[in-house]
Amino acid sequence: MPPLTALRAFVAAGSHGSFQDAARELGVTPSAISHQVRALEAWLEAPLFTRTARQVTLTAKGRRFLKDIEGAFMRIRKGADRVRGDGRKARLRVSALPLFTSAWLIPRLADFEERHPEITLAIETSNRIADFERDDIDVGIRNLRAPTPGLSVRKLLDVRPVPLCARKLTIGANALRRPRDLANHALIHISARPESWRDWLTAIGLGDLKPKRDLTFDTVPAALEAAARGHGVTLGMSPLVWEAPIAASLVVPFAPAVDVASSYYIVHRKADAARPEVKAFVDWLTAEMARFVRSRPQVPKTALARE
Repeated sequence: MPPLTALRAFVAAGSHGSFQDAARELGVTPSAISHQVRALEAWLEAPLFTRTARQVTLTAKGRRFLKDIEGAFMRIRKGADRVRGDGRKARLRVSALPLFTSAWLIPRLADFEERHPEITLAIETSNRIADFERDDIDVGIRNLRAPTPGLSVRKLLDVRPVPLCARKLTIGANALRRPRDLANHALIHISARPESWRDWLTAIGLGDLKPKRDLTFDTVPAALEAAARGHGVTLGMSPLVWEAPIAASLVVPFAPAVDVASSYYIVHRKADAARPEVKAFVDWLTAEMARFVRSRPQVPKTALARE
């Protein structure tokens, strides 16, 4: 077996794509990480990283090895948690998108905690879709066009993109009143989904439209904030977007011309279906979302620019 300390250093460096970030995670120096990785490469007789002056990048062999080792470390952690968890609260790790977490999930968590005091939640927010083979998560909440194959899946909510902007953009000489007027404004993008505007414009027959400029953010909350401040037009997922407090400062400048739908799903490993904490969270979330769907209109009348 290769040295365990070298494997830990490699997993941290490979996951972060940085010796410096790996050093912070493990509480050692970057030179210690580098030394451990080189020792592992010597043991394996294979390069795991390509090194440049400013960054390190996994080689093809490094990527394959990282996937194998991360899965093994995850199994060790889960096994240890089961042993340590005897007589303790069950710990459930949830991966969810930032907007879903902040606007919809957090305001409802008190109800879940009251119903299930025996479960401790650890929620990770990221635009990246978690990998159940590699990442240390139990449940994922995802916005996708189609369910993820190979996992246990429940649909939570159908969503549709709607253009959103500050009301002031719908007034004046360059007023935003129809889709073609987008050429006079900035389009605000999300880096995790750079194709969203292109797909939407193509679906309404404006695939050749060129905006005044483009502006990109890494999270939906940041994009909504920029739109509310008048920096451009973003696409929000209705009806979920109306749960965000910042939505009160946004309007829909024109009626959506086409349905380009996706859905939110809650997913987990099929083997985890019998775990009490997984079942409790999935059942609770599904019931809460059903109540939300029954009560929330796709676009509130107050959000229409000319109401």
